[in-house]
Formats: sequence, C-alpha cells, structure tokens
Amino acid sequence: MVNIGSLVKQSIKCWQEGEGGTGAAEIAFWSAVSLFPAAVAAAAIASTVRAVSDRIADRFNEWLADAGQTALSDVDSTIGEEFADVVSAPVAATSIAAVVAVWGTMRAAAAACRAVRRVRGESRRSWWLERFAGFWLMAGSVPLIAGPTAIAVWVDPRLAPVVGFVAAVAVFTLVQKVACPRQPLRHHLIGGLVSALWFSVVSTVAALAVNWTVGGTAITVATAGTLAALSWLWAAACGVTAGAAVAGALDQRSA
Repeated sequence: MVNIGSLVKQSIKCWQEGEGGTGAAEIAFWSAVSLFPAAVAAAAIASTVRAVSDRIADRFNEWLADAGQTALSDVDSTIGEEFADVVSAPVAATSIAAVVAVWGTMRAAAAACRAVRRVRGESRRSWWLERFAGFWLMAGSVPLIAGPTAIAVWVDPRLAPVVGFVAAVAVFTLVQKVACPRQPLRHHLIGGLVSALWFSVVSTVAALAVNWTVGGTAITVATAGTLAALSWLWAAACGVTAGAAVAGALDQRSA
C-alpha cells in the first residue's frame, strides 16, 4: 500500500532536484517556436481543400465548444479572423512554416524527454539519441492526437472531453516511455495520468485568463493574451515534469 503523503514528498523532492521548472521552460520555449508556424501552415493547407473546408471548420468549432476544457475554445474565433488572410500565402511561405513547425516540435519533444530523464534521475543521453527520441516521440504523438480528435469531431462532438482526456493520458504516457524505456509501464501510466490531470486544470485556468482579456484596447488585449498563452505553455509543460516526478518517486521505491 502506497503512502500518499510520503509519495507526494518524494515526488516534490524529485521535481526540485531535477529542476522541473527549468525543464518545463525549455519545453514551453520550443513549443512556442513551433505553434505560430504550425498555425500558418495549417491555415494555408486547409484552404486547398475548399470543398470540405467549411464543413471541417464547423465540426471543429463545434468540437472545441463542447470540449470547453482548453484555451483554444475561447480564442478559436479570434484565431480564425487573424488567419483569414493567411490562406492566400504562397507555397514557399507555407513550406517554410511547415518545416519550422516540424523542427520546433521535434526540439520540444527532445526537450521533454531530456527534462523527464533529469527529473526521474536518469543520466543524460548523447545529442543524437536525444534527437532520435524526440523524432519518435513526435511521430508517435501524431496518431494519438489525430485519431481521437477525428473520432470526436466526426462521430460525436459530445465525446470531446472524454476523448481529449484519454488522448492526453496516452501522449503524456508516451513521453515518459520514450524518455525512460527501461522503467515499468505502470509508472509511465501513472505519470501520464498525473500530467493529463495537471493539463486539464491548467487549461481551464488559462481559458478563464483569456476571457479576462476581452475588452479594452487592442494593444492591451494582444499583450495580455500573449502573456496568458506563454504562461499556459509553461504551466502545461510543468505537468510533464510533475508526472515525471511522480513516476521517478515510484521508480525509487521499486528500486
């Protein structure tokens, strides 16, 4: 029987000694680098399928509204307006944006693996192994996100909260598994569950923060919205290292 109080104390110690906040900052930085180019590329690519673009947009917006657990549901309409002119972007610009997005995402994945290993007390990998792990983490996360999202969007948007949470657990578990493949799977699952719960809470708080930016001058809204988004990225990334801290504490107990 696990002593919850002792486990929490040990997890906090792992997080502090592994510099979980610093690792989360690195994950958040590379995530921010990849987000805007990814949005530009996605908007331009979506415009090429005009026959179904309206239907996709309607279903996706409906799914976001029903999910209600992410900051995206509150800023989706604003994003749509801001990217209204992006759809006419030249092929070269779209290609560059896509390359930067993939590169930034892979760096974020490698940073996540590095942060998880540090928090869980594992030694640092070589440069090429970090990039290799980051690539496979990025590749493995795509179907775990795209598959459940497609189910929620096309089958029944009301499934969005449950499907989204299950997908989050799967992705965060994969992060733990790729970072520390030799540790028990149950530790990865527990760490992934902790990260998913953390992410859900942080996203709800971020959605409230975005709502507070509505109104006022354009510069005030833009500045507050940017700060809220960056804060959300860092806080969400802390969930990755928090899950790693719990998994690391379990690793130490079973050692």
